Amino acid sequence: MCRYNGKHRLNILDRYLLREYLRAFIVGLCFFIALVVIVRLLDYDLKKFEDDIDYITAIKIVLFRTPRRIMEMVPIAAFVAVFFTLGRMVRNNEFTAMKAGGVSVYRILVPILVATLLICGLFALFYDRVASPAFHQAHLLENKVRPRRGRNIVFKGKDNRIFYSQRIALDAQEISHLTIYAYDADEQLERVTFAKSATWTPTQWELTDGYIRHFEKGVEVNYETFDTYAIDRYEDPARFIGSEKDPRAMTIKELREQIAYKQEAGQISRKERVKLYHKTAYPFAAVVVIMLGAPIAIRFGRAGFFAGLVIAFFISFIYWALSFATLEGLSESGKLHPFLACWGANILYAIVGGILIWRTPK
Repeated sequence: MCRYNGKHRLNILDRYLLREYLRAFIVGLCFFIALVVIVRLLDYDLKKFEDDIDYITAIKIVLFRTPRRIMEMVPIAAFVAVFFTLGRMVRNNEFTAMKAGGVSVYRILVPILVATLLICGLFALFYDRVASPAFHQAHLLENKVRPRRGRNIVFKGKDNRIFYSQRIALDAQEISHLTIYAYDADEQLERVTFAKSATWTPTQWELTDGYIRHFEKGVEVNYETFDTYAIDRYEDPARFIGSEKDPRAMTIKELREQIAYKQEAGQISRKERVKLYHKTAYPFAAVVVIMLGAPIAIRFGRAGFFAGLVIAFFISFIYWALSFATLEGLSESGKLHPFLACWGANILYAIVGGILIWRTPK
């Protein structure tokens, strides 16, 4: 009977903690979303718009940017929620009563951490499936006219091929004066293919009115002309003129495909790799922030809500400065592995939070 009563009391306690924490988290998140939309988007972002952007387009951009801004607010809302929940329990002596009843600090934090972990999992999906595509749409609206034409472009493709085009028109789906240099595994010129014009299908380059020069050990050994000629196409012509998606707007699947393509083509993919690890690491920032926030709330919860708000912004700012501005910047320049760059702040916060929880009076 005692064992049953103990479990029953813990179930009641878990429901109580979850109810108070989730209520504070939802209210805090809604408050911060409204704040960021009004202050950050309407005041800051709209000032950057060109004068010829109409109000409807501006509103669309604001709405498409909102999901990404929501992601920025999740760790802050989580910290404020745990600070408010545990801080109120400390002020009302509920926390002392729980410890007196044999409930440890660890046991009190379990339902909060589990709930936060589940929330982070949902927001990871939200970040990938909603926020990133929405950011891409905002980017397209901001840049109203994407690059559709280019001149004198050199592009490195797959299979050791380098493309040079005098003119490319994506809207007409045509390239004028295309030259393809193919190299062997030893980086020796193997073949030069030239066409006065080229179009493309989903799988092939279709070349017209050109020639092919074959080389062995740097010496030309054969020359042939053609009216029409087709070769396999692995490259996206939009990449030739930089019209591909911003890595920040790509989903995890798109980033992996982009990385695989660039690696096969011998291109640098550091930026895409950083963004890939970022998309898996950042949604879980709220968990490590909770690990910091819980012991701080227990020690300083009597200071009140606004003190928690100030601390939340400070901790989130340090996280942002460490993760985004410092570590990810070092990784994009090749000085740090992308995993350490993106997960480094999470690991550091988790270690510091774990130490603070361990040192919290039981």
